[in-house]
Amino acid sequence: MKLEYKRSLAIILVSVVACVLLSAFSLSEPLHYRLASDPTLKGKAKDGQCMDYAIALATKLAANGIHGHLIFYRWHIRDRAINGSHVFVVYRLSDSSEWIVDNEIPHPRQVPTDASPMQLVFFLSGQRSAPVDIELQDALNHVSYF
Repeated sequence: MKLEYKRSLAIILVSVVACVLLSAFSLSEPLHYRLASDPTLKGKAKDGQCMDYAIALATKLAANGIHGHLIFYRWHIRDRAINGSHVFVVYRLSDSSEWIVDNEIPHPRQVPTDASPMQLVFFLSGQRSAPVDIELQDALNHVSYF
């Protein structure tokens, strides 16, 4: 009786573990969403690694027939000596929907297809306005299509 009980318990435990692991990888999400949300992609959720993430994601998307471009910009917090640069990925799907994502947000966000690059910067942050000055890096943005 004890051996049968242990086998039943082991089967239940293995089943529960398998369900938990499978639920972590939702196959119901579209491919582009899974690729952009992949926490193991180089630079994802790592401070200062936006370029690594953008290149890694652009490579994966292009390999799967999804094309877009990188948007580069510089930022400066008003009234402070704090500034930096950033890059994010914008891509369009075959259904004409447009998406943006960077290494700092967990999942891509759908955006209006007629949004300007400057509007995309603010869509990315999720804020309408912020005490930050933004300067698009147009020379880089024109050559960053994949």
